[in-house]
Amino acid sequence: MSALSKIETVHLGDRTIAAIRSAIISGELAPGEPLRDRQLAEVLGVSRTPVREALHRLEAAGLVESTGRGGWSVTPFTEQDVREVFQLRRLLEPAGLEGLADDPDDSKIETLAAYFSEYEHPVDPSTYREYFAHDDDFHRQIVDFSGSGRIRSFYEVIGNHINRGRYFLYGATAGRVEETLDEHRQIVDAVVARDFDRAREALLDHLRTGEDLMLRQLRAAGGSV
Repeated sequence: MSALSKIETVHLGDRTIAAIRSAIISGELAPGEPLRDRQLAEVLGVSRTPVREALHRLEAAGLVESTGRGGWSVTPFTEQDVREVFQLRRLLEPAGLEGLADDPDDSKIETLAAYFSEYEHPVDPSTYREYFAHDDDFHRQIVDFSGSGRIRSFYEVIGNHINRGRYFLYGATAGRVEETLDEHRQIVDAVVARDFDRAREALLDHLRTGEDLMLRQLRAAGGSV
């Protein structure tokens, strides 16, 4: 029976939470939208049990909220959310560049140098979803260079909210993808030059620009979405 091996099982709850979380982050499930476990179960082709488990876990992550009597809805995305997320990003992400400055390992720098080499202006809209994932991975890579498990863990906690804002901003602001490509390359160019002070300023400028644009978009939408 050497040809047989254990069959890998995928936890249905994990797949369910991933599907609902992705729909919330991308805006497919809009802020304030009611979430009915029976309807979600039918759409996803699962029972109501993993859906309810997913909703409880997403509530703990701040993406859904209970509305009483077993009901749920997608949490709003407010100006206060934006300010808090970017405040944390300005604290956590530069720590990665500080770690890289302390240990300017060539392989780490080469990793960043190649990050956006495959993208050109204009960025093809059909690749936006791939670009968003690449953007997220780029910033997580910077945080990883901090060498701190606690910093990585704190960043992971706000990761869903970072991506929620990323999808909202890129979907609402024409040309923002093009601008971020240039901003990311400015960070990369400074790192390649071993000018970590300039890299830090480029990173902070990138974050400030993103925050300002996101706040303007939210105000145009009435202060929250």
